[in-house]
Amino acid sequence: MEENEIVAKLRLQVIPGIGPVNARKLVRHFRSASDIFRESENALLQIPGIGGGIVKNLLDEKFQRLAEREFVRIQRDGMRCLAFGDPEFPPLLRQCADAPLLLFLRGAISFEKKRFISIVGTRNMTSRGRSFCERFVADLSPYAPVVVSGLAFGVDICAHQAALRQGLETVACLAHGLDQVYPQAHSAVVSKIQEQGGLLSEFWLGTTPEPMNFVRRNRIIAGLSEATVVVESAVKGGSLITADLAFGYNREVFSVPGRPGDVYSQGCNLMIRNQKAQLLQTAEEFVSSMNWDSDRIHNRPAQSAWRNREDLQGDEGSVAGFLADRGEQLLDEIAFGCQLPVKEVAAVLFQLEMKGVVDPRPGKRFRLKGG
Repeated sequence: MEENEIVAKLRLQVIPGIGPVNARKLVRHFRSASDIFRESENALLQIPGIGGGIVKNLLDEKFQRLAEREFVRIQRDGMRCLAFGDPEFPPLLRQCADAPLLLFLRGAISFEKKRFISIVGTRNMTSRGRSFCERFVADLSPYAPVVVSGLAFGVDICAHQAALRQGLETVACLAHGLDQVYPQAHSAVVSKIQEQGGLLSEFWLGTTPEPMNFVRRNRIIAGLSEATVVVESAVKGGSLITADLAFGYNREVFSVPGRPGDVYSQGCNLMIRNQKAQLLQTAEEFVSSMNWDSDRIHNRPAQSAWRNREDLQGDEGSVAGFLADRGEQLLDEIAFGCQLPVKEVAAVLFQLEMKGVVDPRPGKRFRLKGG
C-alpha cells in the first residue's frame, strides 16, 4: 500500500467519533482513504451517519499532521501495517463488521491458509486449568494451529508458552501500543513470540493499557480465529466477553467444564448451559467438532450434479461454484471467497441444503453433495 494511503487511514483512525465501522463506510464510499480528504464538506455530509461534527474533524489538518508523525514512528520502529482490504489482512477478521481499519504487527507471521484458534481464560488459573491448557495445545500440535491469546497472566500466557514449547506459531493481541509490554513480567516471552509468531494491536504507539482498550482488544482475539476455547473463567471476566464476541461472529466456541463449586469454572459451565459454547474435555473432541481430521476430504474438489441444475437462483450458483472449486469449506471462508456477508451466505447455504445440493458438516463447514 502506498504511503499516502496508509497515512490517510491513520488519519481516519485518530479522528474522534469515527470508529472502525464508519471509517470503513467512508473508504468504501469514496474507494480509498486518500480520496476522502479531497472531498468537499457537502459531499461528506451526504454520507449516512456522518454528521457535522465528524465532517469538521475530517477537514481538520491537525489530524493529518498527527498521522504523518505516527507513520514516521512506525517506519522507524520497523512495524508492519496491515490495512483492511489488503491481501495480508487476517482473512477471518475481515469478515467482522467492526474489524479495524489498520492493524500493527511485530513479527513475521502471515495470516493466509492457517488454522487460528484463540485460547482464553482467567488470570487466576488453577493447576487444573494449567494442566488442561498445556495438554490441549500439545495434543493439537500435529494440526499446526496458530494459538491466539492476549498475553495476560493466567490462561493467556500459559497458552502462548505452551505453543512456543510445541514449536507452534502464536499471536499476542495487545490492548496498547507495540512500543510497550503489559504486563512487564512477560517481557522475556514477548521476544520469543515475535520470533515464533507476532504481536498485534490496533493501537498507536504510546497508547497505554486502559481498561476500555481490553474490550476492544478482545474482539480482535475473537475475530482472528475460527474457534475460541475458554479454559477457566468466573461468571464475569474478559474471557467471557471474548467468547460472546466469537459467538456473535458465528464462530465456534468451546468451554472446559468444571465442578459446580469451583469459582473459575462457573463461567464455563454457564456458557455450556446457555448453549453458547460446546463442552470440551479433550483435544480429540475439538478436532472432531472442527472436522480437522478430514483434510483429505477437505482438500479434494467436490464433484456434484449441481452444475446440471437449473433451479439455482441468485447467489446460490456462486456459492455452489465456490464449493465445487474448493471442496469443503468453513462458513467464513465461503463468505470471503464469494465476497458476501456471512448472514447472507448462511441463508443461501440453507436454501442449497433444502435443494439437496449442499451437505452441512460439523464445525460450520459445508460441502457439495457427493463431494
